[in-house]
Amino acid sequence: MAAEKKKKQKTPTKTAKSTAKRPSKKAAAKSKSALKKKTVKVKATAKKTTSAKKIAKVKKAPAGNHAKKPAQATKSAQSPLDSPEFQPIVRDLIRLAKEQEYLTFDDINEALPDTQSDLELMEELIERLRGMKFRIIDSAEVDNIKAGSDDEEEATPAKKPSEKEGRLDILDDPVRMYLKQMGQVPLLTREQEVEISKRIEKAETEIRKILARFGFIPDAYLSMADRLESGEERFDRLIVDKKIESRARYLKNLVKLRDLVANSRDELTDLYSELRAAKTPAKIKKLEESWSKALSALSRGYNRFYFKQKVTEDLVAHTEEWADQSESITRQAKKAKDRKAKTEATKARTSFEKQIWMEQEQFDEFTASLREHVAEARQAKDEMVEANLRLVISIAKKYTNRGLSFLDLIQEGNMGLMKAVEKFEYRRGYKFSTYATWWIRQAITRSIADQARTIRIPVHMIETINKLMRVQKQLVQEYGREPTPDEIADEIHLPVERVRAVLKMAQQPISLQAPVGESEETSLGDFIEDKGAEDPSDMTSMSMLKDRIKDVLDTLTPREREVLEQRFGLIDGYSRTLEEVGKQFQVTRERIRQIEAKALRKMRHPTRIRQLEGFIEGPPV
Repeated sequence: MAAEKKKKQKTPTKTAKSTAKRPSKKAAAKSKSALKKKTVKVKATAKKTTSAKKIAKVKKAPAGNHAKKPAQATKSAQSPLDSPEFQPIVRDLIRLAKEQEYLTFDDINEALPDTQSDLELMEELIERLRGMKFRIIDSAEVDNIKAGSDDEEEATPAKKPSEKEGRLDILDDPVRMYLKQMGQVPLLTREQEVEISKRIEKAETEIRKILARFGFIPDAYLSMADRLESGEERFDRLIVDKKIESRARYLKNLVKLRDLVANSRDELTDLYSELRAAKTPAKIKKLEESWSKALSALSRGYNRFYFKQKVTEDLVAHTEEWADQSESITRQAKKAKDRKAKTEATKARTSFEKQIWMEQEQFDEFTASLREHVAEARQAKDEMVEANLRLVISIAKKYTNRGLSFLDLIQEGNMGLMKAVEKFEYRRGYKFSTYATWWIRQAITRSIADQARTIRIPVHMIETINKLMRVQKQLVQEYGREPTPDEIADEIHLPVERVRAVLKMAQQPISLQAPVGESEETSLGDFIEDKGAEDPSDMTSMSMLKDRIKDVLDTLTPREREVLEQRFGLIDGYSRTLEEVGKQFQVTRERIRQIEAKALRKMRHPTRIRQLEGFIEGPPV
């Protein structure tokens, strides 16, 4: 018992010692964490001091290559719109928005300098203006706003847009969404442009190889050659001019090419029939060798036509028609249940395979491969176009205020960009943007010439007008007055009649509803004479004459009055013959003539003729 008590007395001392030791461990942990925090703070302060020293060194450095580093740092930290260069532009736009109660995309593009083509900067400016509750619309909507079509919308109190409405706002604004998506596509390097161009070239080469294998392609080539010879198809639409010496020489060689294709087509059709009927391996091998030689000769003949890529696209569409026919034959075979239907389906398949020079299953495989290569070429072209959309924006900004809205200029420029992708030759060594700039500019200027004027003027006439206007301005500076058409004709070396016609054509049309004066109550159309309108005095005299004749006719008997009205067309303006009037009254022609003569004698009576005397010497009736 005594031993147990000693043990019980010893255990509390041990627990006391252990509890005494635990606080010291916590204190040690706290001291360690404190030391870590101190070291972190010291490192942070060290980093700050080193960065401050670096900044100080950069500030002290002379202007040169090293002076660009702080500018980049401030650009990332501060928005370009807050710079002194853009502050006046932003203030002018805010003032204009307060005056108009709206802003157009053209206003923003005109405000930005021509050297600025950064889409992110433009998008940031639009975001900031929208945040100030300013409406940013297209130029086409200005007339509707001025007409008051949006009064009801403006009368409603403005609600604070929610996050969901803010996300949907991008979808409601196609221009904003277009600019946002365009800015997300990175620019291409020279190596990436070459890689994409090679993908396009490879896909188009595979497409032409597959097309040359089909049996219906020779007929398509012969049909295009016939249309080209007859003039039904334009030469520049089908043929690549830079690959031929002259058009006359090409048309001369076209006859030989047609014969080559026609003979190869007939030969391959016969070889395919023999190949299907062959039984022995030796004969099959011999026919296959002849087949491959004839097909290679036909493919070389195709290449000598020098058709454009547009023709290849037309042939792909023609192949899709044959693919639809193949699917129809397959459905017919599946539906066939009786013996007669199966026989008809087999005949249709045999005839189809003879025309395409291969089995139907093989044709379906070639068609699937053709679609894959077409998709590859289209995807590569889309990548090239999307990466260069910024170029269109920068060029379109230089052609604003020339009759087309900014969005129309972008659309026309994009069409020129797509044409540039089709025409680009990467082997020449130039960057794509250098090549595409010309096509974009050409498409925009052509659209302005075709669509900017209310009355379209041909492009060659616009060039003549521009040349004449330059000469006219030069003569104004020399003479100090407006030059005469004779003086312009002597300077520009054109006939005087031609100069007068060009000057008349250069006049801008004016709307007939254009207001005249400050009151805006009268329009220009009110002052233009209508030469087709009748003279009011003549109309009044005619109306009075009709009333007097009616009064005189009322003094006759009803039958006499009706005969004169029918004979002289006084009712409907149609003069009837004696026979027609006789049939109506069911009497003879002679009787109608007698009634007419009697009525005219009564009309010549002085009492009646006196009522018509004032109109006899008047205007002819």
